[in-house]
Amino acid sequence: MDYRFTLANERTYLAYVRTALALLVAGVALLHAETFLGPSSQTRPVGVVLMTVGIVVTGAGYFRWRSNERRIAAGQPLAPTWIPVVLAVTLVALGLLSAVLAFVD
Repeated sequence: MDYRFTLANERTYLAYVRTALALLVAGVALLHAETFLGPSSQTRPVGVVLMTVGIVVTGAGYFRWRSNERRIAAGQPLAPTWIPVVLAVTLVALGLLSAVLAFVD
């Protein structure tokens, strides 16, 4: 077994963890900074969605890491992943929602 693949898989997992942590922190910040950013009816939905996406990315990253570890050990090709697409679509939707909420009085 080539340990470089295992280490690369671990680095990818850590990237998922960093992304999830950033999403969670952004969500918590929105929930606690609503006095500066506007009414909670505008900030709370975005904050909750950010935190939810952070939780999902954490779990998905772990299961992806574990699946890859098993496939690497068995000498099988790695399976494709849906995580980046879902994350990108969700963040684009949140960005658009935030832009709309910024203009709603």
